[in-house]
Amino acid sequence: MKGIRERLLEAFHIEYREHLEAIRGLLDELARRTEGSGIAQLDETFRRAHSLKGAARAVDLPPIEQLAHRLETLFARIRSGDIKLDPALAALIGRVLDAVEDWVSANSAGETLPDMDAAMAELDHVLAGRPLQPSPSSPSPPPPPPPPPPPVPAALAAAVPSPPPEPQPAAAEDTERVTAPLRAEETVRVRAQHLDRLLRTTNELVTETMIQRQLTGMLLDIDRSLGDFDKQWRRVRKVASALVRQAVDHERSSQLDRQFESLEQSLRALVAETRHGRRLQQRTGWTLRQLGGELQQEVRQVRMVPADSIFGGFRKMVRDIARDAGKQVEVQVAGLDVEADRMVLQGLKDPVMHLLRNALSHGVEPPEERVAAGKPPVATISLRFDVSDGRLAVLVEDDGHGVDYQAIRAKAVERGALSEDEAAGLEREALLDLIFDPGFSTARQVDDLAGRGMGLSVVREAAAMMNGTVEVRRRQPAGTCFRLSVPLSVSTQRLFLVECQGHVYALPTEGVDRLYRVKAEDVGTVEGKSVVYLGGRQLPLLSLAHLLALGESSVKVTRNVVPLVVLQNGDRRVAIAVDSFLSIREGLVKDIGVPGVRGTMVAGGMLMEDGRIALVLNPFEIVETFRKSGSIRVLTTVEKPVERRVPVILVVDDSLTTRTLEKSILEAHGYQVRLAFDGLEALGRLRAEQIDLIISDIQMPRLDGFGLLQAIKADPVLKSIPLILVSSLEAREDRERGLALGADAYVVKRKFDQKELLETIGQFL
Repeated sequence: MKGIRERLLEAFHIEYREHLEAIRGLLDELARRTEGSGIAQLDETFRRAHSLKGAARAVDLPPIEQLAHRLETLFARIRSGDIKLDPALAALIGRVLDAVEDWVSANSAGETLPDMDAAMAELDHVLAGRPLQPSPSSPSPPPPPPPPPPPVPAALAAAVPSPPPEPQPAAAEDTERVTAPLRAEETVRVRAQHLDRLLRTTNELVTETMIQRQLTGMLLDIDRSLGDFDKQWRRVRKVASALVRQAVDHERSSQLDRQFESLEQSLRALVAETRHGRRLQQRTGWTLRQLGGELQQEVRQVRMVPADSIFGGFRKMVRDIARDAGKQVEVQVAGLDVEADRMVLQGLKDPVMHLLRNALSHGVEPPEERVAAGKPPVATISLRFDVSDGRLAVLVEDDGHGVDYQAIRAKAVERGALSEDEAAGLEREALLDLIFDPGFSTARQVDDLAGRGMGLSVVREAAAMMNGTVEVRRRQPAGTCFRLSVPLSVSTQRLFLVECQGHVYALPTEGVDRLYRVKAEDVGTVEGKSVVYLGGRQLPLLSLAHLLALGESSVKVTRNVVPLVVLQNGDRRVAIAVDSFLSIREGLVKDIGVPGVRGTMVAGGMLMEDGRIALVLNPFEIVETFRKSGSIRVLTTVEKPVERRVPVILVVDDSLTTRTLEKSILEAHGYQVRLAFDGLEALGRLRAEQIDLIISDIQMPRLDGFGLLQAIKADPVLKSIPLILVSSLEAREDRERGLALGADAYVVKRKFDQKELLETIGQFL
């Protein structure tokens, strides 16, 4: 059991970093201001310094307390106008914050503590009203950097006592507001492996609920088969009874009639019990799916942690490495409050470290070179986190000399990867791909930072394993930017299922731009490579079967139509030909260790309801693979169409918008659709033409959904047509009433999910 001091120190390690990052961010805001007084920002810096002082006092760290006190006084003097915040003073404050970080890291690691007298003397110099001396152009040799701080728990074990109230600057009326990070009032410490285990369990639960859907479909088939058998039995009994009466005497005939009646009653009881069991299982399965989904979402949310929990110490790491390399670097970190799955952030730790070291080694120049090039001696390296469209983006930028394309060409020729003519004719984009190859490095010698050529290779492999990508581009006006993009969560993903060569494959929807069914004449070749013409655009075309080495290089064309999935990676688009579209669903992606060259295109596997494994493909890696290998030939041989009747669905709803929405969804998935305004109009439609399934609202004029359902079930001709109720009524009694009246499914409009509706329809058609 840890003592109170150990728990307080753990809390302090979280809190002090938060205060330092907040002060740095506020100073950056003030430096960028072109109007306004900045009083709100100065008030917040004062409060942060004051809180840091109190926290240091609570854990008995006098040097930090004294420095924080001086910072607090300095910010109060700046706010009052006694001292001007200029770039030189901002740089001094940055050095003081770095000194605080160095001292706390050394203290936690049990290393020799750095001297804080110089930092205190500089602050005292400013507080005495004396001007700052210019900082030297090159850093003095530092003591050996301490190792990085030990891991910090993701939740506070105990609250840090607040210091006694001290006088603060008088608040002035200012419309500016500063957003401070939210802090939880109560936290519970849970081991990370417990959360991992809980997530795996909930994911398995969700998988099992998906299998329940298949069970619902099987029970429905049994119900229908028994219904058909009941009808056949009645016809057989009628004929058999007539024959028996002709063949035997009355007493024998009556005895057989009683046996027939007994069999018929048993059959009807079996049909009724089966129907009741199916509806009970359907209701239970629906409840399990809802609860399982909610539980999974809650667990997923619990696993979301701020990027600061993993990358909070990277600023100091970069400063230490730069100092050892004789380079001056200002490290800017933004977006540490962005939250992502803990396993995602852990998986990014090594790739981001490699990118930062790459920026120091290949991007940032020594101070003298920067001055000669007209740049400030201090370089800038920035690390930024952002979230967009359910993906986490990590950007590592530097303002160095940028990518040396000539050095890449020379190295490619030296390694024998390209001839001199090939290297000279290679476009810059293709050259950039080479830097991610294993063993490729333009460094002239091997040292602690570079030369082995494995750093960027590790980055790309790690990104591919996480179903992500890494891009590099030139930064304006100078420098380089690397962008890592990965999913926010490693649990379930929204997947689009397709069929190819009899196998089912899944594609994460964030990598899918659009779906098309194009005519065979829209497919052609340009310079021997396959293309497809979509809305005036020409896109490269690949066959998924050929891409996955399934032994088929031609694009399959059925009924003069080619189903295409357009994949995207940044601004690049590639059309992939598949055999057919299946559905969209949430799925748990598991690592299945696909070996070989094409293994990087496979992100994992997903368990299907029928027990099969669907390979989950990495759309971003497929786009990259195409860029390197080019397209393949296309054979547009039209197969003989198989005639089949297209199911007809009747949509009953008094809302024009809802009818239009459902009609467009259903027609996009190959169904014929008929529309009705209310229950009375629907009954007319049902008696006029063959309808295969009904989707009905409940609240409608003249005849509502419940009334329509009763009328249909009372009609011997119509009662076998499946009916799905889609309503805004989400009370349990409404759902139970609908199912009790004979509805085959009940979907709540507020939670309306196109995927769920289509899957429900698929159980009946």
